[in-house]
Amino acid sequence: MSAVPGPSRTRRTWSFWTMEDVRTILIGSGVLVAVIGGIVLLNDIPPRQYPAIIVWLVAVLIAHDVVIAGIVFGVAFAGRRVEGRMPHRSILVAQGALAVGGIMVLLVVPEIVKKAVGTANPSILPLDYGDNLAILLVALAVAATAAIGLHAVLDRQRRRP
Repeated sequence: MSAVPGPSRTRRTWSFWTMEDVRTILIGSGVLVAVIGGIVLLNDIPPRQYPAIIVWLVAVLIAHDVVIAGIVFGVAFAGRRVEGRMPHRSILVAQGALAVGGIMVLLVVPEIVKKAVGTANPSILPLDYGDNLAILLVALAVAATAAIGLHAVLDRQRRRP
């Protein structure tokens, strides 16, 4: 009876780092940041604000998982339908731009709302967050369009005999 070899366990290395080392560092960093966030929450935020924080976290989770992920999935689905006419890299660039833009909207909208409502101290929210968000989204769209155009030009040049 011969032993059947198991799956190959090749180790990817970058100089002296292995993939397992990188994963351990990333997971440890995430846990550390979560613990620090919990400590700050318990020490600096009054308990009467916990319900509002929970509502905000649930709303962001729903917005991210339903709206942003849904749009990015829709782009992936539509991109696969036209994959022969649109390179896969272009679909990935569009998905990345939509994900970054959506997350930035989630991060900035609370500042826009709070500035519109008003604060007791005007120096807390001194910037024009709506205009800055619009500029960022336009710049992101321009960069994504330029990257997609560059991919199209490079693909045409590569296909020429």
